[in-house]
Amino acid sequence: WGVQCANIGKSLGYGPYDYTRRTEFQHELEMVERSHFGRGSENLTKGMQQADPGPDLHYTLSAFPNHHRALNSAINLRLKKATSFYSAVDYPPAECYLERAVYFNPNDGTSFMLFGILLQRLGQYELALKKYRRAEQLEPNNPNVKYNLGLLLVDMEQPDDAMVYAKELYGNGFPLQGLKRKLMNSGHWD
Repeated sequence: WGVQCANIGKSLGYGPYDYTRRTEFQHELEMVERSHFGRGSENLTKGMQQADPGPDLHYTLSAFPNHHRALNSAINLRLKKATSFYSAVDYPPAECYLERAVYFNPNDGTSFMLFGILLQRLGQYELALKKYRRAEQLEPNNPNVKYNLGLLLVDMEQPDDAMVYAKELYGNGFPLQGLKRKLMNSGHWD
């Protein structure tokens, strides 16, 4: 990603702050979200300052590199590919923001999980598996990590391994049924 990633967060003059320590940086987070990360920016329908949500998303991730919801929006923007709001020339791809997030806080399992989600959706299963495994090491009790890892394992045709996660998750009342459906559709749900 090289050149596209080079300028993320430079000359912003605000931050960077750690989203996992948001209570410590509550004032800064409120300022950034109030001005740059509203519902329209998060849902990629419109920016806070202009029609394009890209600049607000970029500002948010420059100030809070591991802002989980903003990273998710960057992933969604990346997966939309070309739209009226997005050009790879104008904004770095989500991979850049995710690389910066995991570099900024290498102990933030959620950022690794989000990186895995993007890589999985791009069909890069082996790389996604590495990100999910790192997230699992950092947050071994996070059901969202286990769920997404289970989904990947089904995609990688490892249903027995996915079933281990599914049984634990659904045994503990996990609400999302996508993993169960994938296992059922592949004939592996008991």
